[in-house]
Amino acid sequence: MPGEIRYAAVVAILRPGSSPGGFELFFIRRSESERDPWSGHMAFPGGRVDASDADEHAAAIREVLEEVGIDLRVHGRLLGRLSQVASPPMRSRVVVTPFVYVLQRDVPLKLDEREVASGHWFDLNRWLDGEGRGTFLFEFRGEELPLPRVDLDGHRVWGMTLRIVDDLLEQIAASS
Repeated sequence: MPGEIRYAAVVAILRPGSSPGGFELFFIRRSESERDPWSGHMAFPGGRVDASDADEHAAAIREVLEEVGIDLRVHGRLLGRLSQVASPPMRSRVVVTPFVYVLQRDVPLKLDEREVASGHWFDLNRWLDGEGRGTFLFEFRGEELPLPRVDLDGHRVWGMTLRIVDDLLEQIAASS
């Protein structure tokens, strides 16, 4: 249906890092699937808001538990909500609400392999220092567009996920 808008929610999860006072930020690499336009991409855990979800926040908590086995109600503390991001307007559009949680301690992951190929923690200081930041050429409708990206340890973060990261980094800088 043209012009359809779907809603989703994701969680940027932080945990105490190995450096004193430092934190790590969690990402998933999505499993490969022909039905998923973001197949194989780096992302935050989360997904669609279902009719059974009370709101975007409830959807985010449910999706994180389903995808990576972390019960944020037990192991996490909500730090806040970031600005919504939207996919480019095409046949349909996805509007994503990001939340930020911090884990009180390290929690073992239980990945749902149908949706998540792997989980990755990156030191937040690497993001704050701009490590791996640059652009890449993305082919869209026959044109090559330079888009921002961050490459860390062989993984590329770009698109809506990078926009969420950048919002988080701006919030951290503003609170420092």
